[in-house]
Amino acid sequence: MAVRRFAALTGLVFLLLGLYGFIDPDGFGLFHLGAAHNVIHLIVGLLGLAASSGEGYAYRYSQVIGIFYLLLAVLGVFTGDLFGLMHVGLADNALHFVVGAIALYFGFVISESAQEARSYR
Repeated sequence: MAVRRFAALTGLVFLLLGLYGFIDPDGFGLFHLGAAHNVIHLIVGLLGLAASSGEGYAYRYSQVIGIFYLLLAVLGVFTGDLFGLMHVGLADNALHFVVGAIALYFGFVISESAQEARSYR
């Protein structure tokens, strides 16, 4: 159940962030919210809300989002503009790393503990 709440909350936050990025591309003076960045946030948000409908979907969503955002953070450290797709700064990379790590926790650690609990029943 926790992973479904994580997917729903993450989806809602990313959906709101994607919409906010079109209003204020400066992102509170910390983040770089260009059009490509906003579209990705909207897609991740919609996928999160959809994935929260089932536990299996929520686990897979968390796993994929975790890998995606950690990869994005690592690439952002080495290329400041992600190969010309969008500009990312230190705050963006730090946030991508944190989101990726939390998502991987929900996708893999919580998933394994839930499977162990089911096997003891």
